[in-house]
Amino acid sequence: MPSKITDYLMDSDDLLEQVDDVAGPTAAVDDDERDDTDDLLEESDQLLNLSAQIDKTTTKATTKRTKAASPPAPPKPAPVKAPVRKGKGKNQTVYYDHARTKELANAYPDTYWQFHADAGHGMINAIHQDAPLQELPQRLSDHGAVTGMTLSDDGALLATFSSHGSVKVWHAAGDLQLVTRLRDTEETHIDEFYCGIFMPDAPHLIAVGGKLKDRHRWSADDNDNHIMPCPIKIFNLRTGTVVAKLEGHEEEVLCLKAVHFDGGNYLVSTSQDGHILKWHMDKDWTTVLNQTRMQDNLTYMAFTVAFVPNTGNKYILAACDEHIRVYDFEENRLVQTFEDIYSSYCDCGKFIEWLDEPQYWHKKGKEQPENEQYAWFITRGAEMCDDNGVASTPNTCCLHRLVIPKTANKPFVLEEVHRYKHEEYHANSWLVKIASNGRYLVAPTIYGQLFVFNLLTGKATGVIKSHENIEVRDVLFHPYRPLLFSCGDDGNIKVYTYKDDDDVDMVDAKDAMQQDLKVGGKS
Repeated sequence: MPSKITDYLMDSDDLLEQVDDVAGPTAAVDDDERDDTDDLLEESDQLLNLSAQIDKTTTKATTKRTKAASPPAPPKPAPVKAPVRKGKGKNQTVYYDHARTKELANAYPDTYWQFHADAGHGMINAIHQDAPLQELPQRLSDHGAVTGMTLSDDGALLATFSSHGSVKVWHAAGDLQLVTRLRDTEETHIDEFYCGIFMPDAPHLIAVGGKLKDRHRWSADDNDNHIMPCPIKIFNLRTGTVVAKLEGHEEEVLCLKAVHFDGGNYLVSTSQDGHILKWHMDKDWTTVLNQTRMQDNLTYMAFTVAFVPNTGNKYILAACDEHIRVYDFEENRLVQTFEDIYSSYCDCGKFIEWLDEPQYWHKKGKEQPENEQYAWFITRGAEMCDDNGVASTPNTCCLHRLVIPKTANKPFVLEEVHRYKHEEYHANSWLVKIASNGRYLVAPTIYGQLFVFNLLTGKATGVIKSHENIEVRDVLFHPYRPLLFSCGDDGNIKVYTYKDDDDVDMVDAKDAMQQDLKVGGKS
């Protein structure tokens, strides 16, 4: 049976000695009691420098809805077609530009995969009954539902986003104390924050997105204040002020990414208005040079985006409606759609470095492909509900293999490798994110749990229960400390680590995989 964590357990292990400095096992960090923000930010800057020896890497939930069906929307015009290349006697659709992609990939190599369970940096490796996680006693919380989280590139800072309209920044590389709390004090309407991202070259800046509601107007359809156009707000962590607003989305901003592409700085945003916007930013990361919309004229809700590995950030996969769509980021166009991944929403997709891939090919009796370019992609989603509000199909997460076209006129291929499910895994909500360390997939539920699935065996190897019986919205692995973070609608941010056992914190990867073959429910 999967191991279950239902209470606060023992003190943290030796790797978290700094955490013991926080006063009391359940001491809350009040806004009025926090240390001076500038001092803590200076300390964080020092941590950024200290952790430079480790190679850096660019490292949701709103009103609860009873059904996971898409909101009504007016019909959209016909989709924009992909460019056509003249062939011999016929036209050929261009899916993939090999020459341009190779040029970009060579000039801007990926840094996505520097941190994973086998990288030797201290990330959580195994999670099963012989290597269980425990909750740390520190209390991290906010006044409203905590709808999302993000880590700075080097893992020094953790930012959490609240439906109460606040951003809290925590000392993730140290004692987990509050560094600063951000609010737009000049906003006259109602902010709800869902997501954000630290700027890669400006760690004192954070871009935040979510919902803006009219304080003076009520929507009977939403049973809430009327939704206004929703700007992206860029905060300066040192001053606590909004230094830029990016106007462009008509509804909630659901995801933000910051990337370098072809020598330029870009923000990418998704929204419930169905649009993916590309913001070309100046070097200061606050000035917008231009704004471009990904053209598809099909999508009603755009949830998350992920850049395809080894393409120089030219191509992205986006979780849109119940589908996965491929876009050419450079040409701002829809390339291809993989339909009906889930029956209601596909609201999260992420690329991973699958560490046990060789064992997968061995189990299939095949050689690992050498003449294919491909990447591993995980998704989760929600299913349509029946008249009683019950999911028509059991909830699952999925591992896919995205195969890159070998020629320009051949489409991408998205193979379904495995569906991860369990009779007690219930996650039929929207705006929920999953995480992976390359060996395990961690999936939140609507009952305050985190289900842990082994990517290779498909088995559930652990169930972590610390939140109240309500949606958990986001989960993150720390890149170089044995920490796992989760947040949810109960307003809490939970932090987990290994028990204080010298035999656990450095679990061998092969032994962990063998253990997982013996534990967990049926896949």
